Amino acid sequence: MIEKIKLHDGRELCYELTRKRVKNINFRAKSDGVVAVSASPRVSKKYIEQCLKDRADFFFGAFERLKAREKASEINTDSVRWLGKELHVKVVENLREIAVLDDEECRVFTKDRSPENVRKLIESAVAERFKDVCGQLNEKVRAELKDKGYDPPSAVITIKDMKSRWGSCSYTRGRISINLRLAAYPPETVLSVLWHEYAHFRYHDHSENFYRFLLEMYPEYHKHNDVLKQV
Repeated sequence: MIEKIKLHDGRELCYELTRKRVKNINFRAKSDGVVAVSASPRVSKKYIEQCLKDRADFFFGAFERLKAREKASEINTDSVRWLGKELHVKVVENLREIAVLDDEECRVFTKDRSPENVRKLIESAVAERFKDVCGQLNEKVRAELKDKGYDPPSAVITIKDMKSRWGSCSYTRGRISINLRLAAYPPETVLSVLWHEYAHFRYHDHSENFYRFLLEMYPEYHKHNDVLKQV
């Protein structure tokens, strides 16, 4: 159930509380303007709401960044952002139903020129091409890790449309998920997310050891990954 907190400046902060057997209180801002909270049944609701009030400015800032992130990766029928470039969309009347991406433009072959159908074909093409791109980048990361003396598990890469994370790693199952929205960003940025997730096979948290290992393996991590903090 979504609940609201009235702040001293008149704003309202919405949150959804889930009770779990967790050691710490976990907060996660979502693109719909709600903070997802998970906490132990032993933690009082009053204390949780005070924590939310104390960090209200951070959460409202996070909501704006999430909205900007969605807008940045938005697909329309005039142009599409692909690997850091803005590609012009050209619709060609044709019996085929397919969109084709290259370095200069996105060509959509279709008999149904409606915006809904054009957008659907572009989304399908982006998802398919991005899967191939991530597969190639994955091989690059694995090869470099081996050259540096670390042989990680052979991860299965999946592409997902995620709202609040650029990537995730299930180290117990040998899986790495990459956010489809990264298709809008340069390959180097996508690469930085893959390096981040592979580092989780070695360290399962975000400790100093994790970042020390990550930067040792990929010194340019912050240069390319910090782009994602600007949206």
